[in-house]
Amino acid sequence: MSKKKDQFSVASHLLAAKLTTLVTYSALAEVAERLGIIAADIKELSDAVTPFVAAENKMTNRSVVTMAMTQTRDTAEEKVVEVARRFAPKWYYNNGAATATDILNAALEPHSVVRISHEGAAIEMNVMKVESMSGHRFCVTVRDSIGYIGKPVNIVFIRVRYFVVRVGTTIPAAAADFCKFIDSSKHTIILTLPADDAGLQIAIASCYVDAQGVEGPYCAMVTTNIS
Repeated sequence: MSKKKDQFSVASHLLAAKLTTLVTYSALAEVAERLGIIAADIKELSDAVTPFVAAENKMTNRSVVTMAMTQTRDTAEEKVVEVARRFAPKWYYNNGAATATDILNAALEPHSVVRISHEGAAIEMNVMKVESMSGHRFCVTVRDSIGYIGKPVNIVFIRVRYFVVRVGTTIPAAAADFCKFIDSSKHTIILTLPADDAGLQIAIASCYVDAQGVEGPYCAMVTTNIS
């Protein structure tokens, strides 16, 4: 078996349940279409999960388990884990169309709430508050996990990304894909939009950035209208 440790490094009966859910959810027509999962990849995963689950189910009665049965199960498990480790990142973690809810419904572990910088220090997720102001402006306040407004240790500034919804556009699933942003080393953070944007919808999210320029995880995005 692979020595790599991740969410698929669990007891065989738990892995069988996890992967069965992953296949079932991914194969739903609405899910496959929305996430763009190609049929060939679903088939590859299903074809690996089916023999593994069948072999694991035969292990329930330990009194009749043989070395051959164990070897068959272990071989199938090795194969299915290799496939799952390619499938999950491709269609869930690195797929902008996949939401946090999709990840949970697929029996996968949610995104981490911290990101590790090049210096090895964890960057936490902030908590953001957005208040509308006159003149097409927003006041953005960011606090850490314990409610402190100051920047955490090793954090240089706060990055506020935003996306204005215009005709023919939709809000990206990941805030990191918002093309516009402002950086601020201190509060108060004021986001000012052009007068022509009045009435349009806007999505806003923020993260901490360390001295190496590494972005931390983005907070939950706030959607509102530009006054």
